[in-house]
Amino acid sequence: MKSISCADAPMPAGPYSQAVVSGNKVFVSGQIPIDPNSGTMASGTEDQIRTAFGNLLGILRSAGADGILSTTVYLTDMDDFPAMNSIYSEMIGAPFPARTCIGVSSLPKGARIMVDAIGEIADH
Repeated sequence: MKSISCADAPMPAGPYSQAVVSGNKVFVSGQIPIDPNSGTMASGTEDQIRTAFGNLLGILRSAGADGILSTTVYLTDMDDFPAMNSIYSEMIGAPFPARTCIGVSSLPKGARIMVDAIGEIADH
């Protein structure tokens, strides 16, 4: 198992890795909408969604992932689902991975969204 750490996403706030690689799979920890440069929470629903997905994609790129197999999206307000779905379609792109979306009562630091993923590194 190899731990991944990159500057394209906020550093972990606890005893966990941004992601780990095992074989050809990349397991990305839940990403909230913290701007990796400023360390502050993005404001506004759409900015939070874009920042969380941007953090996720930055980690996947850093790990060398060629594709995303699965994502889990956590929303504190399911009324944000249409905006999340639209931004997800734009940022993740086809072929779309398997996905689960869960409504939760709260997330770390008051975030409206958190997303994790399992990526894959193609054999070269």
